[in-house]
Amino acid sequence: LAATGWRVTATLLAPALRLNLHRRVASGREIAARLAERRGIDPTPRPAGRLLWMHAASVGETQSILPVLAELVPRTRVLLTTGTVTSQELLSRRLPEMGLDTHVLHRFAPLDVPAWVRRFLAHWRPDAATFVESDLWPNQLVACHAAGIKLVLINARMSDRSFARWRRAPGIARTLLGSFEHIQARGEQDAVRLRALGARSVDCPGDLK
Repeated sequence: LAATGWRVTATLLAPALRLNLHRRVASGREIAARLAERRGIDPTPRPAGRLLWMHAASVGETQSILPVLAELVPRTRVLLTTGTVTSQELLSRRLPEMGLDTHVLHRFAPLDVPAWVRRFLAHWRPDAATFVESDLWPNQLVACHAAGIKLVLINARMSDRSFARWRRAPGIARTLLGSFEHIQARGEQDAVRLRALGARSVDCPGDLK
């Protein structure tokens, strides 16, 4: 029922979200030539072989996973999505500097509209997906789960405010957090809170930041 509500709400908001994307271009928060990526549209061919989708919200999260990317490459090809222009600018510099640009492809994440997310997944067909910290979007997670894509959450955090908010919606929290095969928390307090909300497998290897 909760998943159905998310899908309906996001679908109804799609026209407004499309208009807002164009407004964000004017303020420098989106790149006009890449707006289609936000709707899951991309003519870039999918790389051959196994592909890991990794999502980091903005600059801080992106910076924190650069060492992780260095460990994955060249064994794994990575589709890295972010949600901000500043993170794209960071990656345009750092990936070539680190010699990762041939194995890591950056794209802007699709907004959480069911049709846009399904289009993104149908094109890229990731074998697994890794999300960073707390940038969790219901329709993305539900679509991945429906497609049989294994989900992992790394450097997961759960602030006092977020924990209080999630506790008011235990069913939704259990559905979202329970969709992850494994969660790596940034600290022990985060791990305790995640388990209390329904996460199935949580450990605490340390804070990437």
